[in-house]
Amino acid sequence: MKNYIVSTITLLFLSLVILPIVLSSNIDSEIGVLVEEAGELHSKGLDVTEILEKLNNAIALYEEGSVEDANRLLREVKSLIENSRIIANSVYLTNIVIKIVTISILIAIPLVVYFLLPRLYLYLWYKSRKKWVVLR
Repeated sequence: MKNYIVSTITLLFLSLVILPIVLSSNIDSEIGVLVEEAGELHSKGLDVTEILEKLNNAIALYEEGSVEDANRLLREVKSLIENSRIIANSVYLTNIVIKIVTISILIAIPLVVYFLLPRLYLYLWYKSRKKWVVLR
């Protein structure tokens, strides 16, 4: 009977010691996944500072021992990431279009100057000397 009580107490003690490690690895993996998803959103051109701040707050709350508050913040982060995924592709395409237009304009400037500057110069020269009188 004494061995049974000692083994039961030992088992309870070990389970209490192991439980935070198991919970920690679960939250660590969840935070890791959320950070990866935030990185994907950032690579598409979205501002993810709010998401990262909430993740940081969730980690701080978890380290303080407020597991429920940390889980609540992680749920908020998940919903923010899901909402941001909806607009991520349109923002990505908009950024690509802006870059293409900018490059096109920069390429067109030398061509426009090359072809239009001589014509503009001749036109202004002709207009400025139009009323000149030539004497013989």
